[in-house]
Amino acid sequence: MRIALLGAVWCAAATAALTGAACSSSAPSPFPSTGGAGGAGGEGGAGGEGGELAPADPTLGGPCVDDEQCEDGFPCTFDACDTAAGRCRFTPDDSACQNDVYCDGVERCNPQLGCVRGEPIGCSDGSSCTIDACDERTRTCSSAPRDADLDGDPDAHCGGGDCDDADPATSSSQPEVCGNERDDDCDGDTDEDGCVSPEHDTCADALEISVPGTYAMTTAGAGFHYASACGLPRPASTRDVVAAVLLPPGPLVDVQVTARTEGTDVAVTLAGQCGDAATELACGRPFATAEGGKLAKLRARGLGDPERTTALPVYVTTAEGAPVLVDVAFLPPSPAPENETCGTAAPIAPGEPVLATILDAARDLGGACETELGELVYTFELTEPRDVDIYAVSTDGDGAPSLSLRTAACALPEDELTCQTAVAPHLFRRALPAGSYAVAVSATAPTSALVTLELSPPTEPPPDEGCASEAALEPNRTAVVSLVGHQDDVDLGCGPAAVDAVYALELPVASDVLLVEELSSGDAGAIALSAPACGGPGDRLACGEGDVSPLRSARRGLAAGSYRVVAESQLGQPVSVTAFVRPAAPPTLVPFSDACEGALEIPESGGFFQGNTTNAAADFDAGCDSAGIEDRGARDQLLKLTLTARRRVVLDMAGSSYETLLSVRRGPTCPGTEMPLSCTIGVGPQRSFLDLALDPGVYYLQIDGHAMAHGLWFLDVRVVDPDDAAEP
Repeated sequence: MRIALLGAVWCAAATAALTGAACSSSAPSPFPSTGGAGGAGGEGGAGGEGGELAPADPTLGGPCVDDEQCEDGFPCTFDACDTAAGRCRFTPDDSACQNDVYCDGVERCNPQLGCVRGEPIGCSDGSSCTIDACDERTRTCSSAPRDADLDGDPDAHCGGGDCDDADPATSSSQPEVCGNERDDDCDGDTDEDGCVSPEHDTCADALEISVPGTYAMTTAGAGFHYASACGLPRPASTRDVVAAVLLPPGPLVDVQVTARTEGTDVAVTLAGQCGDAATELACGRPFATAEGGKLAKLRARGLGDPERTTALPVYVTTAEGAPVLVDVAFLPPSPAPENETCGTAAPIAPGEPVLATILDAARDLGGACETELGELVYTFELTEPRDVDIYAVSTDGDGAPSLSLRTAACALPEDELTCQTAVAPHLFRRALPAGSYAVAVSATAPTSALVTLELSPPTEPPPDEGCASEAALEPNRTAVVSLVGHQDDVDLGCGPAAVDAVYALELPVASDVLLVEELSSGDAGAIALSAPACGGPGDRLACGEGDVSPLRSARRGLAAGSYRVVAESQLGQPVSVTAFVRPAAPPTLVPFSDACEGALEIPESGGFFQGNTTNAAADFDAGCDSAGIEDRGARDQLLKLTLTARRRVVLDMAGSSYETLLSVRRGPTCPGTEMPLSCTIGVGPQRSFLDLALDPGVYYLQIDGHAMAHGLWFLDVRVVDPDDAAEP
């Protein structure tokens, strides 16, 4: 990767330090000692009185007089002619090899082989009493006490309270059940005083419900007797209780049953005859609610008898024993919605809200916002181009509505124009041409949603709408983006379906680019770097997505040219966007810098740094580290930054291999004093990040680990002029 001249010569000891090996002449080199691409890979010579050969420098190639002679074909190396040595130098950049998969280890750049796979993360602690695993979501090793029956109580042989870890019905968290001659609660006694007799465990003891309302039940101590189409996994721990819904003689009614728990999976089933699976009338499987609980809901239509009372069993099933609130409603009879498909879509008129009950509809359509539930479909006509706004809001708050605006063809994923799933989704499409359109409505959990269509005269797009936009993003300056009047134009496969704004970014020379997007509170989004066409995932060059602000994405060694920055907000709320740009430069390796005496000096212009704390000492405390850790915390390294004027300093540790801790300390004497709001822990995929406005002076950057973590780290230091939009 030919970019610029690299001056300093690596030593083999520095390379060893960065891999976590001890820095000494006996440490094995992680690279082959043969010649590298582009010429001879370092010549041997007399190494000392013993006549030993000096270790070959794997970053050196053949003779050269300019950079044009030093392309090695490996994208992860920074290729340049080292005029001081008269040789090509291929500086490896490990950050270019990271695949964003934590559990497969840290990828490395070998200057003779290119990117090399990492060694998978080993999480075993050697104890038979723990279950250890690598968690890709949190990018950490998890270690849980042995719990073979998954009942939440660890094995008593390993310090837990479960006296029979093969039976989920037995543990210290279970109640003692009367009359079964078992020690259910693992206290050493059987059927002792205070034991419970499960109520409503079978149809013979069903809870009678003749009046609509909410009823408290519990599956604690109950058995599992009744299967259904909405059955739960883990049958060994599954429990169920029974209610009998009594419908008095009279007109037919719809019966709606909702079961809620604080977090345990729950299912509910209504049958015609107790114990007969063939008579099942309706069932509801578990869904997560917006409040963090779980619910299951069903609706059975046209039930009852004009002349006699009708008794219908309801099975309430939980994944384990838990309290359940069961709500039963008798509703006027109504047919199932007929607008389940594009061919049976119901009309929706502008300004007239429709109530869409998302409960028992089938899944017929595909799209970017597909949920586990089915959808109802509505249709409208435009006789002339119009701006279209579609809104939805849940009437009960149980599920987040999902809207999909589709062309007249409707049925296929490619017929979707835009979609959104949110607590209160809003779809906007500008100057939609005359024709027929469909709106599909779904939700993340059973709910009823009010859907409103609004039409207005067509408007002109804002200057930063779409990839044809010529709105420019000034490097190293923060732009505030309102997103008012924007729509979802760009799909790079980065982040959720969301409203976006697009800016042109011009690079006159090869550059290192860091994009930062600040989201509004409660929002989610994405920040992406793209080729000018923005035609799809193939044009995407970098992507940062999620709901933790700020979002970041970066690309190093980007060739001179024209690019696009795409900022997205799921809720269409204001965001701020900054493109930090500097001429491309090789990474600076930090092999030592373990304490004040050897603290590496960061140029005032910033740079990209790579180190490894594995062989460092624990020298400094940090105000944001975990309580109860060892004195001075994890192993750390120290860098020094001297500012001659007030500067905006951005510090980004994205790509680091462990849970990082980054602290900025104010000098002038080392190690300085930790500054307020300048210590941050990076437990998520994007690791530690700070955006600070710093006065002239001496600062020390403490590269540390959260909760004793250590390993390979990257630090991107951007030092730019103060920006009024970014000042705290």
